[in-house]
Amino acid sequence: MPFLSQAHYEEVDDGGTGRPTVRLTHFLVYALTTNGGELKVKVPAGFVTDLATTPRILWPIFPPWGRWNRAAILHDYLCVHRTCSRFLADALFREAMKDLGVPLWRRVIMYYAVRIWAVATLKG
Repeated sequence: MPFLSQAHYEEVDDGGTGRPTVRLTHFLVYALTTNGGELKVKVPAGFVTDLATTPRILWPIFPPWGRWNRAAILHDYLCVHRTCSRFLADALFREAMKDLGVPLWRRVIMYYAVRIWAVATLKG
């Protein structure tokens, strides 16, 4: 399994947004081996995220929290710190959800949602 650690976090003040907001209390490590190479991302303790950023109206179907929490944390970290291209961050989000056992229909919709948002905001 590419995630080498669990996501340990605590809730923090959301600043009045009404969105779940958490801070990692331990680092989160994701490692992906492909074609003989390895990509490893270490999200540090203290990183703050709102998990999956979805509009509130969609929460009954796509809540911010779920089996995909670690994938969402990884994606937010990569996007915030721009440690890779947005395209790669989105692809890793998709792969991480697969590794976490997120159903295909949900992975496809969530992946294309982040891709459309990236293109719409010209982030790549």
